[in-house]
Amino acid sequence: MSTTNKFLLLSLTVIFLLLTIGVVKKSKQKISEKNLSSKENEGGNVTVTVTPKVLEIGKNPVFEIEFETHSVDLAFDVTKQSSLVDNKGNIFSQSTWNGSPPGGHHRSGILSFNNSLAQTNNVELIIKNIAGVTERKYKWNLSL
Repeated sequence: MSTTNKFLLLSLTVIFLLLTIGVVKKSKQKISEKNLSSKENEGGNVTVTVTPKVLEIGKNPVFEIEFETHSVDLAFDVTKQSSLVDNKGNIFSQSTWNGSPPGGHHRSGILSFNNSLAQTNNVELIIKNIAGVTERKYKWNLSL
């Protein structure tokens, strides 16, 4: 095989590999964006929107949460109302809240759980007893 042919074959192989890597990354990004989209729940005159910020195996789960209302006082401790459950029955209840203090009609912040996720297919964030709604559930599929 001539030097020109070897160079051409090597160039085509590199281009093919780069295109393949790009397609795989884009595919994983689309799956990740779909799986980690914001979820909203309305009830008791309060809208709660939850957006995962970190939701990966081996990492501590982190969520951005917004509470919106025009008629209910949002005076509660987000960490005491929230837990995370995986499909294996593991319950994560130890968390920290970095955001708006209790009270008012508009609250937002970051809820971070203190334990990392083990291998699991899905997780469900449960927020209890907000404005007369017993449970608000937000579920994400982590499997590709």
